[in-house]
Amino acid sequence: MRKQDEFEGTRGKRRKKGKGGNKILIIVLALVLLAGAGGGVGFYIYNSQQKSKAAAEDAKKADPDKAQEQYDKMKSTVSVDADDPMLRKIDFAAAQGENPDVYAWIWVPGTNVDYPILRSESEDDAYYLNHTIDGLEGLPGTIYTEKYNAKDFTDPVTVIYGHNMKNGSMFADLHKYEDKEFFDNNPYIYIYLPDQVLRYRIFAAVTFDDRYLMGNYNFFFPEDFQRYLDELKSSIDGNVNTEVNVTQETGIITLSTCIGDSPSQRWMVNATKE
Repeated sequence: MRKQDEFEGTRGKRRKKGKGGNKILIIVLALVLLAGAGGGVGFYIYNSQQKSKAAAEDAKKADPDKAQEQYDKMKSTVSVDADDPMLRKIDFAAAQGENPDVYAWIWVPGTNVDYPILRSESEDDAYYLNHTIDGLEGLPGTIYTEKYNAKDFTDPVTVIYGHNMKNGSMFADLHKYEDKEFFDNNPYIYIYLPDQVLRYRIFAAVTFDDRYLMGNYNFFFPEDFQRYLDELKSSIDGNVNTEVNVTQETGIITLSTCIGDSPSQRWMVNATKE
């Protein structure tokens, strides 16, 4: 009996151990399931946070068409005198209300080029290459100049940059000057400043290499200015009017944009003050 009792007792103990093991197994499985559920919740929260972050980043990126709508709205504030473009008025207070970096306005009759010109005082010179007037990152950027150039357009050469956008905005229409008839019939560029209007006569619309102009010439040196002028006038890819008198005193504005299928070249429309 003692052995049987001992056996039974042992078996009883084994049974109890088995029940305890089942309970432990159930607890472990529950914890695993709970951890899995928690992981799922954690992943959902993480995924939601990433989507929110991505949405916030997208909200900071520019939409070329929306940017153009904004520029068109700004253009509606421009007062136009049909008889004399020199009397055209720009609402600089409104433009600078959009962005205080607006300091001038460019208009090229016969094209869509009718935009504010910006220059960043605090950011890198190329900031507006990839930022719109309201500070959104991306295309179409803005029309801009660098801090190397004076804001009153008194430098021997002022370079004005703008993208060649597929939707025809920014400086895309400058490629119209590849056509000789258009070049001959649309010879003027107007620069509007808060206190004056400047008229420029186009003398060369040409393909140029992608050298950084401000780093390759010192335009205050007569020999560098003349070298640049000679290179523009001697171009065989574009249109040139050799009868226009160009000097350091009349200066040059160079409107520079890209050529879609030639990343190592630039399309440049050049004009001198009349």
